Amino acid sequence: MKHALSFAPRWQLLALLVAATFGMAHAQTGAVGIGTTTPDASAALEIRSTSQGLLLPRLSLAQRDALTVSATAPPVPGLVIYQTDNTPGLYAYDGTAWVRLGADNLGNHTATQNLNLNGNKLMGGPTARAIRGGLRLDGNGLLTVGATRVHPDSTTTYGVRLLDMDQDFVITSKNLRGRINPFNVSGAGDRVMWQSYNSSFFAGGVSGNRWDYNHVGRYSAAFGFDNEVRGDYSAAFGGNNWVRFGQYNLITGYNNYGQLCDGGFMTGRNNIMRGYNGFVGGFESKVQSNSSTDFFVPSLAFGYRCQARTSTSNAYALGYYARTASYEGCFVLADFSPYRTDYPADSLTSSARNEFSARFAGGYRLFTTVATNGRNNGAPVGNGGAGMTPVGAFLAPGASAWSTLSDSTRKERVVLADGNRFLERIGRMRLGSWNYKGQSPDTMRHYGPMAQDFYAAFGHDGVGSVGEKTTINQADFDGVNLIAIQALYRQVQELKAANSRLAQQLQQLQAAPAAPRRAARAAELAGLRRQNAALQAQAAAATAEAARAQAQATATFETFEARLRRLEATGGQAQR
Repeated sequence: MKHALSFAPRWQLLALLVAATFGMAHAQTGAVGIGTTTPDASAALEIRSTSQGLLLPRLSLAQRDALTVSATAPPVPGLVIYQTDNTPGLYAYDGTAWVRLGADNLGNHTATQNLNLNGNKLMGGPTARAIRGGLRLDGNGLLTVGATRVHPDSTTTYGVRLLDMDQDFVITSKNLRGRINPFNVSGAGDRVMWQSYNSSFFAGGVSGNRWDYNHVGRYSAAFGFDNEVRGDYSAAFGGNNWVRFGQYNLITGYNNYGQLCDGGFMTGRNNIMRGYNGFVGGFESKVQSNSSTDFFVPSLAFGYRCQARTSTSNAYALGYYARTASYEGCFVLADFSPYRTDYPADSLTSSARNEFSARFAGGYRLFTTVATNGRNNGAPVGNGGAGMTPVGAFLAPGASAWSTLSDSTRKERVVLADGNRFLERIGRMRLGSWNYKGQSPDTMRHYGPMAQDFYAAFGHDGVGSVGEKTTINQADFDGVNLIAIQALYRQVQELKAANSRLAQQLQQLQAAPAAPRRAARAAELAGLRRQNAALQAQAAAATAEAARAQAQATATFETFEARLRRLEATGGQAQR
């Protein structure tokens, strides 16, 4: 059974106290109603009013704290008060602490159902800022932060900032899935953009349509300003760089342009590349080769207005105005010398296929030793720190032939050569004309020695080996020639001296008077006749002596023969 009491607002105080006492007495057996005669059965107390409210005990923070520590009447869980200061509001005691009701800012809660923002935003401050800031999640799942700026010169700091991230940041997508242009963002502007359809990432700014969805290649990236990466698997860094209709390219710098190029790299300013596997850098340089897949050989142009252009590939130009002039297989190296002359555009250009061209107006140095300056660099262990002598070939500025090191202060263990023996050895060498195997005998014939003959004649000087059996060192060849020339010179000098003496004698004879000359001739003739007579006499005596010797030999032979016959006759008789 329900008990209800109804009180008019103007009843006297005593009647209210009596009624309240009576109601409280019956609260254990039924519902109590204030302002109603039919309180709800589920409520211990139901208060109804359209002009009044429920006024709970009002305590200050100090009074609440005193109640909390009260030894006689401590609060029980569920006790509710209204705190009048220090964050006023309704507070409930949970058995441990006072908890403010209805104003916790969603803290320390777990959602038990989906939250529908219904077109509204989540804000981190006054809701009035939602005009330009806040986080919006629409019905399609598109998450946006901020909004279109109210004024072009707006400098608000609203955005996304990730501080002290110690975990991964992952965005997953599937290439060629979903909408081609999910953002519906095009035209100029500054933005960070991940386009899931192409799996591409762009960050920076653009002044036109270079970042529109139909200007973006698959798996591409662009960072900076006005970079267009239409090629797949490519990236651009810097400003105003383009890569179109190619793939696997990387561009850095400013205003570089790559088209129909694969696997290329560009860096610098105002450069152009076309073809496969190219490398171009510097200023206004160009690589252009065949874009056919039949040619994957790279080309390179690096420097100031260098050009590696060819109808196939494999062209290399480095330096200042170095150019291959449409010839493949060329390597061109050019120095900076035209810049300091009256010919700043004097290009070094290839003149044939498979040609090496180089221009260094300051000369060339080629070293075949570790040492390059003679200041003990490359000193071998155990050499007392003496250092290795720089050895190589050098082409001086303006020269047309190589120079080799021949400083006497850089040489040791000098052995003087016997020039006449060198001449004898040269005389035994096979000298003639020949051509290398595989080369045309019509246009590639040569004169000279064989390396084996040269090594056999001059390969050992008593100290060590000179050269080897299949090649001839040009410096050694020139040295042998000089030694032979020196020997010939000395022989010529000796012959000149002998000829001078004979000429002097002839001159003396020609200068003598005629009569003495006739007397001298007569005396000389008489002497010759005497010599002739003496020789004839000696010949006659020799002839006579020979005749006597022959006669004596004949007689001796006859005597021996007679004795032999007698011995034979005596032997025959004895046998009988």
